[in-house]
Amino acid sequence: MSARWSTAALIRRHLQARAAGGAALALLTLVLSLLASLAPVALIQLADATVRDRVDGLSATVRDVTSTTLGIPQVGSSEPDATAEEVWARFLAAGEQVRSTAAEPLPSLLSPVRAVARVQDMPLSVDPRTRLISFAFSPGYEDEIDLVDGRLPLRPSPGGRWEIALSESTATQMEWTVGETRVTETVDGDVEITLVAIFVPRDPDGEFWVHAPSILEPHVFDDGNAPREVTATGFANPAALADLAGFDTVASRTDAWFPVDASGIDAEAAVAALRGLTSVGQVFGQSADGPGILGVRFEAAMTAEIEQALGQQRSTLGVIAMLVAGPAGVSIAVLVLACRIVLEARRPALRLLSARGASHAQLRGLLVTEGIVWAVLPAAATIAVTAAVGLVTGGPATPLVAFLPAAAVGLAPVGILAALAPAAAERAARADLGTRGSRSRLLLKGTVIALAAISLVLLAVRGYTDGVDLLLAAVPLLLALAACVLTLRLYPLPLRGLLVRARRSSEVSGFLGAARALREPTIGATPVLALVVGVSVAVSSGILLSVLDAGGEEASRARVGSDVRITGPLFTAAQLDHLRAVAGVSGVAGISGAETARLEMDGVDIATAVFVIESDAVREVQGDGPGLLPPGVALDLPSTDAVPIIASGPVADAIGDADVVRVDTTPVEVVGVTRGPSPTGSRENWVAIDAGVAEEVLGKDPSDRTVLVGLDVGASPAEVSDAVRGVVSPAARIESVAQVDAETRSGPAVQGVRTALTVATAVAALLASFAIAMTLVLGSGPRRRVVALLRTLGAPRRVARDLVVWEVGPPATAALVAGAAFGALIPLVVMAAVDLRPFTGSTVAPAYTADAGILLLCVGGFLVSAAALTAIALAASRRTPTESALRTVEEG
Repeated sequence: MSARWSTAALIRRHLQARAAGGAALALLTLVLSLLASLAPVALIQLADATVRDRVDGLSATVRDVTSTTLGIPQVGSSEPDATAEEVWARFLAAGEQVRSTAAEPLPSLLSPVRAVARVQDMPLSVDPRTRLISFAFSPGYEDEIDLVDGRLPLRPSPGGRWEIALSESTATQMEWTVGETRVTETVDGDVEITLVAIFVPRDPDGEFWVHAPSILEPHVFDDGNAPREVTATGFANPAALADLAGFDTVASRTDAWFPVDASGIDAEAAVAALRGLTSVGQVFGQSADGPGILGVRFEAAMTAEIEQALGQQRSTLGVIAMLVAGPAGVSIAVLVLACRIVLEARRPALRLLSARGASHAQLRGLLVTEGIVWAVLPAAATIAVTAAVGLVTGGPATPLVAFLPAAAVGLAPVGILAALAPAAAERAARADLGTRGSRSRLLLKGTVIALAAISLVLLAVRGYTDGVDLLLAAVPLLLALAACVLTLRLYPLPLRGLLVRARRSSEVSGFLGAARALREPTIGATPVLALVVGVSVAVSSGILLSVLDAGGEEASRARVGSDVRITGPLFTAAQLDHLRAVAGVSGVAGISGAETARLEMDGVDIATAVFVIESDAVREVQGDGPGLLPPGVALDLPSTDAVPIIASGPVADAIGDADVVRVDTTPVEVVGVTRGPSPTGSRENWVAIDAGVAEEVLGKDPSDRTVLVGLDVGASPAEVSDAVRGVVSPAARIESVAQVDAETRSGPAVQGVRTALTVATAVAALLASFAIAMTLVLGSGPRRRVVALLRTLGAPRRVARDLVVWEVGPPATAALVAGAAFGALIPLVVMAAVDLRPFTGSTVAPAYTADAGILLLCVGGFLVSAAALTAIALAASRRTPTESALRTVEEG
């Protein structure tokens, strides 16, 4: 008597038999669920890194919430023995009130207010024209310094001498020693000032000194035309703020700031709160409490930086959404193929069960069990591993909703298998019958093409999008579907011509392959869609990488304006001569600082900045590349009585068709427009004039604050930069084109997009390989029987290979052509819908371009990886014994 099998044992035996199809489904589910679970986590981390990189790279003056107010604070106590805390109590309490009542998350982001009050530019009797002193009052300053000599300043007695502390550098420049007394004049008479301490900063890179650099280094003005002027700033006792009677406090000012701790910042909430804080003035005093500052208006330059980072986030999401839409659609189709492989493997068993009375519900239950084993469990394992890795590595928390795509990947095969269960129990339909398309199929194809066209028009009309939306994600997928429809519709046309030629040939494989490709096409919509999307992603990734590389390099070149740019406080004519003598330097051109002027256009005035340049020298170092001067434009050849100027894009747009244009009182004529980055800095509202007309327009020839350096052919920018550092001030900043370009490319947003393009190409190749391999497996039965019959009739062994090539070749070739054309179109769609300027560091959108090397690398990598799995499937298809294939097998 035979043993009875339990239901669990039967299901286990059922799953173990013909498990190759299930293993393929499990592998595919594992890969897709891994990608689906990693992608949201990576996007969350990328968004967080984009903001943190932007904020962490800011100087304290940009990151902190700052204010500069004329006057000095109201004192909390004017008693002679009052401490610094008591004198500053009212101002500091008002600052704490502002911080604690600000909208979230500012109370936790902002540290207590810091302040430095100054009484400025008092001439010293030792040399009133060239030696000036400023007093600085700052509670808590003693924690920022280390004394080199002397002691901390004390509060002056009424009518007595003042004590100050100077930095080591300032004391040297002022030639002032500890214990020496100098005199300044006030409205109440002369006041003695004694240097009682020399200090060095405890942390020279600390945030306090970023806000108060003039206390460490004196302001030196030396333009070569007047005696060298040194203005020193020294610490007085903070409580001495109450002892300024008799001093001219009209020229006084108070700098106050809230240090910002931007770690873990919620960018969008912070922007809204900062805008609320800076939109109104804050009350710091009452008029009844005596003279002093009554209100303070804070500024937050970090707001614009965070908004730029958020813009990068939105652009990044837009690009990635358009890239993944096509592969996401292909993933669904490939999952259906994998489920069909499972169904074909189970068809004999399911037909037997159905014939013995199994209901559709029982068949669905059996296939649902397969779906749970081969799909749900791998997806669940992937989600668990991804979540665990996220917890271990730290970073921003991943919401549960981020794992929904991976869960959907795991559950999709269950639904597909359950839906196809009744069909699996029926006789397999012959693929070579009923090839005429139905009316509903034609309607569906026409709808796809119409929707693709409509979506393109809507996207072009709308322009740049703010983030990701349904239209943005749908356009690439609709275009891919339309390309797939056209490919399947058109590729049989040349195939019929090949069939006619093959009839005249004695080669049986060519005729049979062409005939079978037309009569019984193995490659259907899914692999064609996968190939179209795969090739298009590879081509579009190569083009977009070329666009970003070329756009970033051009923007960097325009920002530098030459081979090397030097920015600093002041450059004298002697320094420019020394720079010209540096080995490897071919030319030097100076650009003045921004001089404020009034721009009049037909009676309408706006403020603008004027830069003075030597046109010939700038053209020499700039060459024909982007920079300050537009191509073919010179400033030293006036065409009319008006002074020629170069205008920035916004200024040129404001001038428009104005008949009368003046800078201050001088008539000017716009001879060139520079749009995008320029070596003048981030300022957008500016004009440039030649040094020869500076006296006429501005009444002076201002000193240079930017220097453009051209290099000899073959000269190393790094070596020249090192040599230049010995000529200019240590505070000067030296940048080369390569350095600026590298800084732009190193940002998380740029790196994220570049990585996404590379990963998208790899995933598309993987999906195309899966689709081709599984399609060949599904068509292996009829092919084996044909090959076995031909081998029996004496055909050579290569006939199997030839038939596979004919099955794959024609539709794959057509799909490659369509995919290449579609891939060349996608970057145009991306550039029309997504703002790529944050990725190039430019204010001008990059141009469409394709680098042959990058394109060859992307497309070649796709084709090689896609061909590898196809070759594996081909090798497997040639291993079937002839006698096995010729056995009686139901074909339909």
